[in-house]
Amino acid sequence: MGQNDIRAALESIPLPVTVVTVGRGGVENGLTVSWLSLASFEPAMVLFSIDKRHYSEELIRSTKTFVVNVLGEDQKKLAGHFAQQAIAGEDKFAGLKTSETPSGGKILDDALSWLDCEVEAIHPAGDHLIVVGKVLDASVKKEGAALTTASGIHYRKSKP
Repeated sequence: MGQNDIRAALESIPLPVTVVTVGRGGVENGLTVSWLSLASFEPAMVLFSIDKRHYSEELIRSTKTFVVNVLGEDQKKLAGHFAQQAIAGEDKFAGLKTSETPSGGKILDDALSWLDCEVEAIHPAGDHLIVVGKVLDASVKKEGAALTTASGIHYRKSKP
């Protein structure tokens, strides 16, 4: 079994495709995250994985908060938009309808649901970091099936 076999087996596990928004006060970013899972019901917690080299890692550490926006199965284009690397000064949210969580995080108004989270822990895991967040608030905005990697969507960060 080689690395290609391992990657193919790992990619066969269906996962939700979400947009995690980070930052506050005009210094914000959104990134497509497809490595997200529930971590606990009591207290409510989620975890996701982010490449150690991703510039949003600094925003997560500095603000100690993030918002998970769960996408619907018809939002592949939106997932692709947030999967792109941002150019310095680019506003990925331009033209999108957004609102704020009670703590000031950014919600994508077209998302199925959102979870406003406070960072509980960040753990190294190979070339990624596992970010564990306590859910402070959440809402289901509309009914629908969530977008998952089972639809053939797999995003990879290119090498810097």
